[in-house]
Amino acid sequence: MKILYAGIALFLFATVAHAQQTVPFVTAKPVFVPGMYESESRNSHFKNKPVKSKSCIASADFDHFRDETLQQYRSSPQFNKACKLSETKHLSNGFAFAMDCRESKSIVIFRFSKDIVAQIIETLIPRRRSASSSILTMMRRVGDCPGQKPPGLDV
Repeated sequence: MKILYAGIALFLFATVAHAQQTVPFVTAKPVFVPGMYESESRNSHFKNKPVKSKSCIASADFDHFRDETLQQYRSSPQFNKACKLSETKHLSNGFAFAMDCRESKSIVIFRFSKDIVAQIIETLIPRRRSASSSILTMMRRVGDCPGQKPPGLDV
């Protein structure tokens, strides 16, 4: 199992390293549609205990989703006391960034398709490698938020 996690970590680090060499979006950006999303998260340490939720994500589009996500970290005094964000790396279907914290290092990757958002958080705890983990969250759009105009209607 440790080999699997090491392989996942290596893949994620290679993905982010490759992303550093890519050019900012010149072609179409990844698609994000605002609305009500159901999500399921699985932690590599608690495989049989997924966490499910439902929430409204009102970001207007991909750029807003990315900017709002990063701004939540940047504006948190508690986060900024212990951690530092890297610059955002553009991927063909999303974005990635790293967090360097006192006792851990994390890579966060978001990948988008029409009504799906996948998030992977790979956390390495150097002093306790056995406590390092991966969290996969799959979010699926299931409708509009209360009071939301259906996507594509600018009335």
